[in-house]
Amino acid sequence: MTNETTGADYRVSPVRRVAQRVLSPELRRRLWLRLTRGKRLTDLYLWADPRFRPQRPTRHTDLVIDGIARSANSYSYVALLHTQPGLSIAHHLHTPRAIERGVELGRPTIALVREPRAVTASVMQYDDTGTAAEFLDAYLSYYRRVLPLVDRIVLADFTEVISDFGAVIERCNEKFGTSFVRYVKTDADEAAIAAKIDEIMAATTPEDQIEAKAPRPSAKRRTADEMLADLDPESQQLLAEAEELYARLSAA
Repeated sequence: MTNETTGADYRVSPVRRVAQRVLSPELRRRLWLRLTRGKRLTDLYLWADPRFRPQRPTRHTDLVIDGIARSANSYSYVALLHTQPGLSIAHHLHTPRAIERGVELGRPTIALVREPRAVTASVMQYDDTGTAAEFLDAYLSYYRRVLPLVDRIVLADFTEVISDFGAVIERCNEKFGTSFVRYVKTDADEAAIAAKIDEIMAATTPEDQIEAKAPRPSAKRRTADEMLADLDPESQQLLAEAEELYARLSAA
């Protein structure tokens, strides 16, 4: 099944089907994190899995935009297609290999980043089978590989993407000599983007999970302070490391 809105293929590979049947969510996350630490293995997997193949960077990609989950991936992707339909965009891979590959191929590349407390609280509510330590480990793994590339990409913070995505596009055009259409934030455009995201969610998510998983604000979600109030010592240390890494990225 190919979703006409995103261009993504939602068929599940035989390997993934077996993994979903026999492995716990925690073990699948650990395997994914280990897998994506190897460049060649990640490239092979993204090519082989029909779900990811149309979303991976290639020589024909117009723009790469990726970040860890819950960092405005959906908003930025849909906003780009809203202003400029037909763009070939590598997106929603949630692996630093997407950023590395974009740089290797010489494609315009935007890395999305979000403050660690906020993104960890958000992803813990999106996937309540995981722990803060697991998600923070994934955050560190992702952005430690992005940090050496900041001079060759555009780094876009979640708050800037949501408040003024047009400014991100302008920075991309200035850096790469591109002419992507600047997104102008209006009530009508924001409503159109929200409707498109809802359409994607309806195509990919069970109905009873949409409210919890939809990439938009919800009064039903707990705050970061509530979610992270009782972190164990290991998670506290990982959070401190993630905050230090985020500060370095922000200052770069």
